[in-house]
Amino acid sequence: MSSARSVVSSAKLIALCTLLSRVTGLVRDILLARAFGLGWVQDAFVYAFAFPNLFRRLFGEGAMAPAFVPTFTRTLEQDGRDAAWRLLAHTLALLTVAVTVVIAIVLVIIGAAWLAAPADPAQAEPRRLLLGLTALMLPFMLSICVLALLSSILNCVGSFVPAALAPILLNVGMIAGIAWLAPALFPGRPTRQVYVVAGSVLAAGVLQVVGLLPALRRHGVPLGWRLSTRDPTVQHMLRLLVPVALGQGVLAFGVFLDQQLCTMLTHVPGGPAAANWLGFTFAYPLSEGALSAVSYAQRLYQFPLGVLVISLATAALPAFARHAARAEWAPWMTEVRQSLRLAVFEGVLAGTLMIVLAEPITRLLFERGRFTPDDTVRTAHVLVYYGLGLWAFCAQHIVTRAFYSVGDVQTPLRISVVLLPANLALSLALVWRPEVREAAFAVSSTVTASAAVIAGLLILRRRRGTPVVDRATFLALAKMVLIAVVTAAVLLPVSAVASTRLAGVRPVLLGRALETLGPLALGTGVFLAGAYVLRLNELALLLPRRRRRTPAAGA
Repeated sequence: MSSARSVVSSAKLIALCTLLSRVTGLVRDILLARAFGLGWVQDAFVYAFAFPNLFRRLFGEGAMAPAFVPTFTRTLEQDGRDAAWRLLAHTLALLTVAVTVVIAIVLVIIGAAWLAAPADPAQAEPRRLLLGLTALMLPFMLSICVLALLSSILNCVGSFVPAALAPILLNVGMIAGIAWLAPALFPGRPTRQVYVVAGSVLAAGVLQVVGLLPALRRHGVPLGWRLSTRDPTVQHMLRLLVPVALGQGVLAFGVFLDQQLCTMLTHVPGGPAAANWLGFTFAYPLSEGALSAVSYAQRLYQFPLGVLVISLATAALPAFARHAARAEWAPWMTEVRQSLRLAVFEGVLAGTLMIVLAEPITRLLFERGRFTPDDTVRTAHVLVYYGLGLWAFCAQHIVTRAFYSVGDVQTPLRISVVLLPANLALSLALVWRPEVREAAFAVSSTVTASAAVIAGLLILRRRRGTPVVDRATFLALAKMVLIAVVTAAVLLPVSAVASTRLAGVRPVLLGRALETLGPLALGTGVFLAGAYVLRLNELALLLPRRRRRTPAAGA
């Protein structure tokens, strides 16, 4: 229990810092919704942000950290600090060169697309807004990838707070751009204001990297730049990095393809009502704002995911890697099981509340300015399906890190390769259905994430000779599902009554807050009470140490 407690303590510290960054991120999203609503301007901004996010997953925290952290940890423990610092210098140089080359290639492609824009200004302007924002945002790739590498270094030396706080600088920079600088420079002109917001992202990205330098100096981490692939440790890391990058790339590319597909199937303002692909003519199934609705729903489900589970996974990976490096397989399995149970516990709790309260949550946070009641309904519809898959999104972080900690980077790649076509096919099949539309991308993500978790657990069982989901873990997961059902049954009528009774309350914000926060508190209380009654071990780990109870056998 002490090892699990250590990981959970680190996760709690990360979660507290992450909570602050997520709150500022929520403020940023609220301001974006008020400024741009569900429209083509916001669609274009989300599309432009997709490129840095894709390469963050390829070269940053998604791929570099799983390949770099175990290698760096092993080098630090077995070969000493000098060897570890050399590895860092080589890695930083390779990362910088790779991302710079990618940026240059994408800029050339964007330039060609800009020249090929339609002659009709009504059709050309939306496309050029999309391309212009994308080109402006590309340099953010470099800063966000370097930030991910430096954050991994700090985590390896036991410093979690500075990296967890770094996103606050990005959010504050964007908030300043949205709320102050953009309106001051281009009042009433959202198509120009959005460029100012994109510029604020670039400036904040640089500040994020600079903000980590004092912490790196305090821990004696030297920042060098040595471009070489001949070092044996670097070669070992690159052998891990390539399949990890491909595996993460498949997952990230799945999200990226969803965004591309959503954009291509959306009717552009001023454009034709039908499209022609490979000789097939069809009406666009999605309307302006579809990508924005998916994006806002993603931000909402990622709030608990980032605060609760990614912080847990960030703290767990070095612990998994240490046990694996020492061949301590029994403690490794205990650590993985407990982390998985915690992740699912938090995912089921947050997902249950999200499903039942999707519309009140969306209305409270976003419905103001250019974000209309119809926009609330569209976004909440997508959010429900992400809520159904939140347990899987949470568990996937732990299962993937379990593979990476033992140097197995091929298995997540294979799972990703198999599931990518299924994800794309499911999105394409559902997007045409009127009752689904843009929610198709949430449905496909939920289905494929669930399949990835199940496949990963089955493979881990075969590789390690013992199941991660043993009898005690299965019983605990079953209890979580039962508690979720009871919580939803209690919350549904309460939420319906609250929405009806509080509809006319003034001021409007007070009514919406009561409509949302009251049921949220009730649902959380019911879920935690159920966990206490059924004596789930996760509740003991999440409470302060002095309140820890010895769990019942099999709990």
